[in-house]
Amino acid sequence: MRHLLTAAAATGRRVVRALIVVALIVESTPSLAHAQSRAAALYKESYALEAKSDYAAAIARAREAAKAGSDVYFANVRLGWLTYLAGDFAESVARYTDAIAAAPAAIEPKLGLTLPLLAAGKWRELERACREALAVDAQNVTALGRLAMSYYNLGNYGDAATTYRRLADSYPATLDYKTGLGWALLKLGRSADARAQFEAVLAVSPDNVSAKQGMAVR
Repeated sequence: MRHLLTAAAATGRRVVRALIVVALIVESTPSLAHAQSRAAALYKESYALEAKSDYAAAIARAREAAKAGSDVYFANVRLGWLTYLAGDFAESVARYTDAIAAAPAAIEPKLGLTLPLLAAGKWRELERACREALAVDAQNVTALGRLAMSYYNLGNYGDAATTYRRLADSYPATLDYKTGLGWALLKLGRSADARAQFEAVLAVSPDNVSAKQGMAVR
């Protein structure tokens, strides 16, 4: 009899524990749904404020959304973009770096990171960021273009010319690549080759400022 009572008591305790767990799940589900709904509403406000160029307010709403329990990766990418637009490049770098840590295989935050580095003129860091992006996607045009730009501004005109030529050959109608190649060749002392690039640009875009400036260099 004592054995049966002990077994019954143990079964009863298990049932009670199970009921408590179910109750906690049921209780937390509306709370989670409420947090997600609040985060969605805050992001909606953030996008509307961004459209009005009110970046400070857009950032504030995005931060609130992050605290409300939104996806960590998305929150960091969103804040990386907004702080870049607001001119807070150090914070933008920090947020994109956190996004990369949250999704190491993603190309998106690696390209995002290049934006504040480019705007801040941090050429060595930009070169590194572009290489990391290209390690994931070796043919990424955005990363290649910004890598060429970093080379040029670091005075590495040979690699700049090689990268710009690769881009110009693949995208002949993208005139920025031709002018970039022209300027890199000009810095290498290859004036005739540089002029050929600038002339090709001016033949289809007579008011192209960069090409006209390149042609004026003697």
